[in-house]
Amino acid sequence: MSYNIEWFDNHFEADNSMKTGAKSVAKFDGVAAVLSEIDPDLVGITEAPNTTTTTGERNTVAALEGFAAARGLRQRKALMGFPSAGRQEIAVLYDPDVFEVTHDPDGRKGSVSDPPFNEQFQMDSDGDGIKELYKHYRPPLEAKVTRKDGGDDFWLMVVHAKSKGIFDAMDRVHFERASERNRRKLFAECTSIRNRATDWLHDGRPVVVMGDINDGPGFDFYEGRFGRSAVEVIMGSIFEPEDILCSHLGMPKWGRYGWEPSTARFTDAFTGDTVNALIDHILASRKVAVAEGGAKVWNPWQLDLAEPLKPALRDGSDHFPVTLDIL
Repeated sequence: MSYNIEWFDNHFEADNSMKTGAKSVAKFDGVAAVLSEIDPDLVGITEAPNTTTTTGERNTVAALEGFAAARGLRQRKALMGFPSAGRQEIAVLYDPDVFEVTHDPDGRKGSVSDPPFNEQFQMDSDGDGIKELYKHYRPPLEAKVTRKDGGDDFWLMVVHAKSKGIFDAMDRVHFERASERNRRKLFAECTSIRNRATDWLHDGRPVVVMGDINDGPGFDFYEGRFGRSAVEVIMGSIFEPEDILCSHLGMPKWGRYGWEPSTARFTDAFTGDTVNALIDHILASRKVAVAEGGAKVWNPWQLDLAEPLKPALRDGSDHFPVTLDIL
């Protein structure tokens, strides 16, 4: 499962214990109900609780494992990779009876083209022949997932890519410039993710990339300008079909309120309209065997199976989870 749990960090105390206010209790109950009812063996979490590298008081793993224990979840073991520069982290929560999951970062330390995800990298994002310097604000989590049922191991990346949203008042004044800048940053991050996935694929590894990519096919005007979405950057080139990472949800359809299926809803800053968006994804390589019909977006307005979970999903997050059943 890929699940963006909206500002989960806000509901934990400085000592990693769970807050007891009404809003926090509703949040914990909602997330726990979603995980219990959908029952994934592993969930990749974006907007996970914070880890502080300065004082060491806040700890993502401690917070998540404390939450799992308090709610009796079988997904009771947590793992994170490199901490982010902000308050929100990327992590996995999983059932240790099903998997062994280890942080397995790749890249060459000090490299400008293929460094670890917590270092700066160079990318020509504007096509002028000059490479710019970028750094992942939230370094993707790289993990080796070992199956305890004897099935094939696979390598996992959980990502939370750059948002294209315009939130600053001054950026609204310079909307065009800010929008293009944000998309170039998003493209640079997703190209870095894709390069790592290509390395893994060429090593013969089964690969899964999941998370909040903050983009989807046909999402906005700038996709037409750049010729593809950031999701398609991660998926790979049609001229190298053996290396494509597949979305088993199929092609989304544009409906009255936006995309179907959709994992989140946004209010257009100019029109005030609410638009459905497909920005959370699970992409899998050809070596990952997927059950027929095994990809779902748990949007209770679009998936009948999710309708009984509507209250829990609304209390848990402003995003809906995506699941993929691997054979």
